[in-house]
Amino acid sequence: MKRFSYFLALFLILCAGASADQYADMVLSVAVSEIGTQATKGGYTKYGEWGGNAYGEYCSEFVSWCVDQADKRYGTSMLGSVYPQQSSCAGGAAWFKERGRYITVGNGLRGEEDEYWLSDGFSLKDREYIPQRGDLIYFEWYAYNRLDHVGIVEMVTMDDNGQYYVHTIEGNNHVLGASPTKVERFTYALNDPSIRGYGVQTEALAAWTLRKGDSGEAVIYLQKCLGLLGFYNGDNGGKLGKATVEAIKSFQKANGITQSGEADLITWQRIRTALKAIREEAERKNQENAAQAKMDAIRMAREALASTWFGDFDPLDEETAWKRLTAPIKVLDVENNEKVYLADGPNGKRKTTQEHRGFFYGSSVAVHVLEEKDGWVKIEAYNDCDELEQGWVRGYRIKEVTPNQTYGIIVDKMTQRLYLYKEGKLLTTLLVSTGTTAGANEDFNETSSGEFLLCSWTGGFYAGDLWCNYAIRFNGGDLLHLVPSIKTVDADGVEKEDFSRCESALGTRASHGCIRVQRIANEDGYNHLWLWNNLSKNVKLIVWDDDGRKIPETEKETAVYYNPNGGKKFHTTAYCSSVRSTYLPLSRITYGDLSYYPYNELVPCGTCNAPARPEVAAAWNSAIDEALEELEIEALINSQFTENGASEESAR
Repeated sequence: MKRFSYFLALFLILCAGASADQYADMVLSVAVSEIGTQATKGGYTKYGEWGGNAYGEYCSEFVSWCVDQADKRYGTSMLGSVYPQQSSCAGGAAWFKERGRYITVGNGLRGEEDEYWLSDGFSLKDREYIPQRGDLIYFEWYAYNRLDHVGIVEMVTMDDNGQYYVHTIEGNNHVLGASPTKVERFTYALNDPSIRGYGVQTEALAAWTLRKGDSGEAVIYLQKCLGLLGFYNGDNGGKLGKATVEAIKSFQKANGITQSGEADLITWQRIRTALKAIREEAERKNQENAAQAKMDAIRMAREALASTWFGDFDPLDEETAWKRLTAPIKVLDVENNEKVYLADGPNGKRKTTQEHRGFFYGSSVAVHVLEEKDGWVKIEAYNDCDELEQGWVRGYRIKEVTPNQTYGIIVDKMTQRLYLYKEGKLLTTLLVSTGTTAGANEDFNETSSGEFLLCSWTGGFYAGDLWCNYAIRFNGGDLLHLVPSIKTVDADGVEKEDFSRCESALGTRASHGCIRVQRIANEDGYNHLWLWNNLSKNVKLIVWDDDGRKIPETEKETAVYYNPNGGKKFHTTAYCSSVRSTYLPLSRITYGDLSYYPYNELVPCGTCNAPARPEVAAAWNSAIDEALEELEIEALINSQFTENGASEESAR
């Protein structure tokens, strides 16, 4: 479908942020499920591998891994926004400090003393911080003035004597835990001397007074805040020099407080108030954008439903399929490969001169008659760019044709399958390749949807280096033909045909607009040569559009393939022709694996017609459901309005 990329971009805007408690629950649900997971004797863990060092210390990686898995499980984006992607305790703490979200315990490490509460200026030493569920807890074990370990706070309890205890889930606690280390629960008194700080979800609970000459992550945070407020445009290098002092003074002057050049309590309080106002306005706009995005998503789904003649139906429903295949159609009464240009009204004026638009082909292409006026008719059909197009032609150009009543064909562009029917029964199913939707000419290359009549058996032709044989015309230059081959001549002058390149792509979009059909007979004994030999003129061919249809669900166990050596796509075959032979065969994973690291960023390969990613399929199908519901409600209201109007008219 052409709308997927734009639709997904809109859909992702709709994901609303969760609360701090919800984020904590998500991360801890993963962490709890990992309790008991143990490193090997050699020190290997999946957490270390995820972080880039399979045999390294893994306490930081365990925490970030849990966040990453929660993101995949719940569709959130916490890693990098709510929690850091940390590979060291110092790096994680620095991340929190740069966001004003680090709370020291006691005096913290050297250089972290004198942190105070922003609400009233009380020192953290005078009023203990009670950690919250989901906080990260940082430890110093060896008195080297560095952080040595990190875990996740699961809960805080209090005993009968009023003593608080912090309960955590940690990986790689080799001081208190087992050997080899494993993921375990631990409990600490709130005043345990090894606890040095907490990374919290709430920004700017506390701060340090910062003066000229200070440096570090707290200064970086100050510089970023002043930058957001429009008072500082220097680099956020973490050194409080002259430029930062002047920015502080400018902010203080604008807010009517003493221009000390120091970020003291009152200055931080005013900064927090100003940032809160900016964020509230940003959140308001974000909510407006989200509401608009949802409306746009539903609108696109409604357009997709409107831009199709067919909607959804089951090709195995023989009665419905056969009724469609044998119903009379209206066509243009000219030669099958002749173009009839449309007018923009019943006056003969040509509608457009755009290439591939503004015309329909002749007697093999079904058109829908929408309106008649002054000897002209307004008609609709799919143009060469697979768009429903409307325009006017002279009424005498329209004629009705009854299709062949013995055979009929449906080609489904979504599944890339041909369904052959005879006298109301489905005979067989064949693999096909319709026009590709990738590349610069995607609109022109896509096979036009609609209803057509097989009209002439044209035989073989070359398309570049491809030999396309047994071609049957159905829509101007679009033909139903045998899967192409590449002809070569060996050293003895013997001509050979190689079908491998195009046969490997059957079941996927791969042509330039024609419909390629499988060469090798299927289990029922049918192939394209059978169609060539047994079908006749006026057999109806329905090319079933995929717009306005739900994406078929793919089973999680379905095999897909990728290139572990830097590949960005996933494929339906281990030997996809789009991948250099050096990397073949590709590695096997399952469709369900696409929801998890490191496969969560792979995109579907268009060459082998890989299915849409799970979240894309779910998003599109949800929009279709909502659009259908809106249309049904709209239709019901209209029908009631019509009935009420008719009743009132009768009453008069």
